[in-house]
Amino acid sequence: MISAIIWNVRGITTQGALERIKTLRKLHHLSIMAILEPFSDSNLIQSFMHQMNMEQAVSNGNGKIWLFWSKDIDCVVLEEDDQQITCEFSHNEIQEHFTITFVYAKCKDQLRRPLWDKMLHHAADNNKTWCSVGDFNVITSMEEKLGGVPYNMRKSLDFIAVIIKLVD
Repeated sequence: MISAIIWNVRGITTQGALERIKTLRKLHHLSIMAILEPFSDSNLIQSFMHQMNMEQAVSNGNGKIWLFWSKDIDCVVLEEDDQQITCEFSHNEIQEHFTITFVYAKCKDQLRRPLWDKMLHHAADNNKTWCSVGDFNVITSMEEKLGGVPYNMRKSLDFIAVIIKLVD
């Protein structure tokens, strides 16, 4: 069985964050962990990997996405940029490969467009099992908005269009 967590931790060194991650790893036997916004130097990823008892780790270029996996997982990084890491995974007990895109999208809608294009391109060129997970920094309905300034749903139109195109 494969268990995964994707957490926008907003600082892996903040009080209790690392301990919570380690507890979740043990409790749920996590095979894959994606940490978004670790707010730590990417050079420290190996140290955190060992502390979390994981076997492998990779960071995207700007260090906003840290990805860890256990020894029973094989991972090949297919693509990475400043908004995503796309990997092909296999588990030593499962024959089929699957692909996951881990996302930490830009906050500005016009800067997210290249990510949407990549996702649509990947879906069109891929017939394997694939999912995309993470923080897309956009909502699909007003019910998702909590507090702060009023949200303009026009900012969500591109994202909603992508979701519609990606649905099988």
